[in-house]
Amino acid sequence: MIAIHDVHMVYPGSRGRHAVPALQGVDLRVDEGEFVSVVGPSGCGKSTLLHLLAGFEFPTEGRIEIDGQLVQRPGADRAVVFQQAALYPWMTVAENIGFGLRIHGLRGAEYERRVRDYLGIMGLEAFAKHAPYELSGGMRQRVAIARALITQPETMLMDEPFGALDAQTRNEMQRFLLRLWRTLRPTVLFVTHDVDEAILLGDRVVVMTARPGRVALNLAVPFERPREWDLVLTPEFVGVKRQVLGVLRPQLESAEHLEEFMAGIKGAPE
Repeated sequence: MIAIHDVHMVYPGSRGRHAVPALQGVDLRVDEGEFVSVVGPSGCGKSTLLHLLAGFEFPTEGRIEIDGQLVQRPGADRAVVFQQAALYPWMTVAENIGFGLRIHGLRGAEYERRVRDYLGIMGLEAFAKHAPYELSGGMRQRVAIARALITQPETMLMDEPFGALDAQTRNEMQRFLLRLWRTLRPTVLFVTHDVDEAILLGDRVVVMTARPGRVALNLAVPFERPREWDLVLTPEFVGVKRQVLGVLRPQLESAEHLEEFMAGIKGAPE
């Protein structure tokens, strides 16, 4: 579904500043229906990679294809979920969820049916007429995910969607996303700073180097689905985490990176 071929991304310097190389020689393939997690140091180009896949930006060199087609612009076949829900505050929950359908011209009974279906899938039926500010952080993210999924995109690009949530809500959203993915099976590229989250959710974990970002590890996660959160307590999970951290830790030796990754590294074996 996703094919990234030798992609380089350099941001040109301005006002006398040096150019900034964000990505260098990135090669990655993601199969249809696969869930791939991406971790790496802050500033390594993870979000840049998502923006290139979304068609918001274009690589300096190389090419990106989705379902065999060169990415040249944003498209309805891709949906992006950001760290902040970015809902429209003047719209109700139902109107936010249905926004993409209205953009595509869908109205009437079919519009109402699909919005109702997704309110049910997300467990938000009782909040259909609420404003976003009346919801918890986790519920707002559910609305954002529903808004992305309702247009039935083939690919979901998720940029730290649970990064702003507290630990308990984050765990709840991880379980929710696992159930949702099993039901709808979109292709997912999921960026996170949390190593446990990356392994728990992903079919594969891709570790990127410090800037300029390159693929340092492309690891298949050996656990069958469905998965529950207590998987992270098992020796087998710790063994996979050790592999990921063995590649990731050298990228995090500078103090500016370590602090941001404490949540993902906490409890890791020495």
